[in-house]
Amino acid sequence: MTKNENIKVTWRGGTDAWECDQMGHMNVQFYGAKFDDAEAVLLARLGLAAGLAPGRRTDHIIFRKESRVGAALWIESAVIGVDHAGDGLRLRHIMYHSPTGDIAATVDAEVSHLPAAVIAAGEAVLVTPAEMGAADLPEPAGSHDGVSLEQAATLNLTETLVGIVKAAELRPGGSLPRRSFIGHLSEAVSHLIASEETAAEALRARHIGSAALDYKIRWGAPVEPGDVIVLRSGASGTVGRTLRFFHWMLNERTGEPVATVEIVAVYFDMQARKAIPVPDIILKLFEGRTVAWPG
Repeated sequence: MTKNENIKVTWRGGTDAWECDQMGHMNVQFYGAKFDDAEAVLLARLGLAAGLAPGRRTDHIIFRKESRVGAALWIESAVIGVDHAGDGLRLRHIMYHSPTGDIAATVDAEVSHLPAAVIAAGEAVLVTPAEMGAADLPEPAGSHDGVSLEQAATLNLTETLVGIVKAAELRPGGSLPRRSFIGHLSEAVSHLIASEETAAEALRARHIGSAALDYKIRWGAPVEPGDVIVLRSGASGTVGRTLRFFHWMLNERTGEPVATVEIVAVYFDMQARKAIPVPDIILKLFEGRTVAWPG
């Protein structure tokens, strides 16, 4: 089957040693960084002026195959939908391993607040979602209705991050890049499962690692340099061998959600590199603490 000429390579590179974490593979934030670069290339080719960035609505990121030190990677991207009413485009990015062509990860992204000329250019190179392995419609992400510091306290969510927004990490318009947001999430998980038995060192001693499989992100209000951001986190339960949990990032000054994310994760044997059931010590930790969000 001939590939649609409107599906273009938007990034090519690899996995550096400093991008890999204690699990022995590339940390999720660096997938985010590479997808950020690929998206910037795609939008620049559509005519988005330098120094501008689109608004973000949702991202659905699926991690398919781990990338370890030295892995050669490339990303192909395409426009798979147009939203004239919202001045937006639906974009699809696929990261591949070279030379096998195995898929490492995908992103289905909805972006907004684009100039009319960029929307028109995107429509001119539109491909069907099926040509990029995507569903006809994007997966829904959790609503921001009721997401607040007050509700986090009511639900007894765990405080997993307190930090400050730095000017250097912001995109034009005041949104966080994927790398920064996902990096905060990566650091937050250890606080969500904090106990002597489940600390990173204790799990590594038992050769137990963990990996994200799926992120559903809904982006919210922009932030400004100097804003204090906090994460409130909870677990929503298990399905099969996977653990489901979520994070709310909130602006402490305004109380508004900066972003929310639902995550599906799996534990694995770090020697065999194969998935294992959620360890009993993790299940015990969340007994009586699960929260049904989104409802």
